[in-house]
Amino acid sequence: MQAAFDTSVRRLPQLHLQKLIAKRSSAIGIELEVSEIEDLAKHLLAGNTSPLELEERPGLTSATLTFTEADNAEIAGLVARITAEMPQVIEGFTKDASEVFLRRIRKEWPRIQAEHEENRAAFAETIQLIWGDSLDKLDMLMATADSVGGQAIAVARSSRSKKRVSLTAALDRLHVRGIQVATEVLTLLREGFADAALSRWRTLHEISVVAMVLGDHGEDVAVRYLDHGVVEAQRAAEVFQRCHPKEAAKRKNVTELRQTKAEYDAMVAHYGQAFRSPYGWAAKHLGKEKPTFQHLEEAADQAQMRLQYKVASYGVHAGIKGLTSSIADVFGEGPPGTASIGGLHEAGIETAYSLVR
Repeated sequence: MQAAFDTSVRRLPQLHLQKLIAKRSSAIGIELEVSEIEDLAKHLLAGNTSPLELEERPGLTSATLTFTEADNAEIAGLVARITAEMPQVIEGFTKDASEVFLRRIRKEWPRIQAEHEENRAAFAETIQLIWGDSLDKLDMLMATADSVGGQAIAVARSSRSKKRVSLTAALDRLHVRGIQVATEVLTLLREGFADAALSRWRTLHEISVVAMVLGDHGEDVAVRYLDHGVVEAQRAAEVFQRCHPKEAAKRKNVTELRQTKAEYDAMVAHYGQAFRSPYGWAAKHLGKEKPTFQHLEEAADQAQMRLQYKVASYGVHAGIKGLTSSIADVFGEGPPGTASIGGLHEAGIETAYSLVR
């Protein structure tokens, strides 16, 4: 559509010149055919000053067409107007085309949506036929993990001892988040999105590793983990100030930003400079100035999961690897680009493994 529009716009000066040629030739008693008028217009617009010989036919004689300075000015003015008005023309054209398309899609949508739903239902039946038993068992495992984990947290909360209050609170939040993410993984698997499911497992793996580190090192590191929220809040505040300086300068926001900065400074003064890093809450217990997630994996005895974590990361970011490879590509034909029955076992197995650790 855009190409056709551009072509039409480029032909406007020629069309205007063709009208002038027809008018001038008719005035001297020569009626030119449409094709002859087009040939003559193209000849002139190409900058040729030599005579143009047309194929002989009855009624066609040698003649001279005269164009005045006014004619030249009119054509030049037309070109200038087209150039000046083009943005508005394109905007109006685009708006009109968009409105036409929107009306059409609204009219056709009930039928299109019905077809989509029918296709989804048929595909879901195929997924259930092939993977249903395995996915149902993963669902059962998730329900069991949710129940057992919830009971363990409830028992810990009922204890009169205050020695593990922060650890219990942190593990409770991680448990709830972990079950939620596992449910997201299962939902994506039932829809046939293997890469997306593995990407969500990546988050579940992070949750699992953090929970294991907290469980191994106890209350002190759990306190640091919960307190580290102010570091993340300060990072967000800095981004807010940089991206939205006018909003950040408002009195209410200035007060909140100062409060966040004061809390951040107090935490850094209390725990040390290493606390400022993304995983600074684990710096003391891991003996690292700037611990990374890979250090957490090693501390949790999960270093063997680095490859799976890397593969899962391809689907999270916009790197070329994520565009050219897919765990759903079971036939070596490249990423399917849509839901597929292939590769669903990868995220399913890793999710089950993360749930039972």
